[in-house]
Amino acid sequence: MPLRVSTTELTDAQAQRDSVPAVPTIHDDVLLICVNYRKPAETKRFVSSAREQSLNSSLRVVVVDNSPFPGEGGVADQLEGDLNLKAIAPEKNLGYFGGAELALREHLQSHPLPDWVIVSNPDVYFREHDVLKRLCDSHRGSEPAVIAPSIRTLESFVDQNPYMRVRPSRFRMRLNSWVFSRYPIDVVYQGLSWIKHRSLDGVTKEPVSRASSPSKIYAPHGSFIALHRSYFEHGGTLEYGAFLFGEEIFVAETARRLGLTVLYEPSIVIEHTERSTATGLWNRDISRYRRQASRYLARNFF
Repeated sequence: MPLRVSTTELTDAQAQRDSVPAVPTIHDDVLLICVNYRKPAETKRFVSSAREQSLNSSLRVVVVDNSPFPGEGGVADQLEGDLNLKAIAPEKNLGYFGGAELALREHLQSHPLPDWVIVSNPDVYFREHDVLKRLCDSHRGSEPAVIAPSIRTLESFVDQNPYMRVRPSRFRMRLNSWVFSRYPIDVVYQGLSWIKHRSLDGVTKEPVSRASSPSKIYAPHGSFIALHRSYFEHGGTLEYGAFLFGEEIFVAETARRLGLTVLYEPSIVIEHTERSTATGLWNRDISRYRRQASRYLARNFF
């Protein structure tokens, strides 16, 4: 016997379909995630700099405020909101990629995956108004998974990218894990690194010249990482297994595992206002985070 469906049943079914919420169609070309921890002035400057960017399409800025208590560098309640700016204040410090992952997860609850997801420190800014536009346009149609722009430090004009041109050896990663696991050795290592970094301040009086063409590298500097949607569509994630440090190698290894490209793009310049400071060199919590990250990376990727 043929199946018969009454007109009333069809009407009811249509009404049910009409009541189902539509799939979000608002599409953002760039989701810019800034993770703040006790840097209110830098975060406000970052947001102001981002708002001045001239894009042909949508830009959405999310500030994740990891600062633990009001008055300790929090900015979530100080930012002037608009439709394209959101501030998130987690109940605890989630770390760098932990905060970024929360922002992306909440964004995807009401928006499709954007073309670019950028994870940034608050102490960077855009000197030119078309930086993000050039980032979006420079590789449209043939995008790599990750773009590492030129990140120029304020004091020395040293370019922090490429963070690593080639993949470190298993021996080096295991050695790092051993060094960071011993607090006195870690203190000496970080002290020598700080002296080296400090000696570069003021050495270069003029901005570094821009290279003529982009090049493939292993790892991008963590202060500003641009992830194309292909990174996530192929299975990439921001769910990093350590609280802090080593995000650069995590992204590099994820891209490597998925067969995707990390591209150094010297024509796109980001200013980094990070200053060379000895604060925190002898902090046992910071040392513990380095130890956790180095062990996680060595065990999972090397």
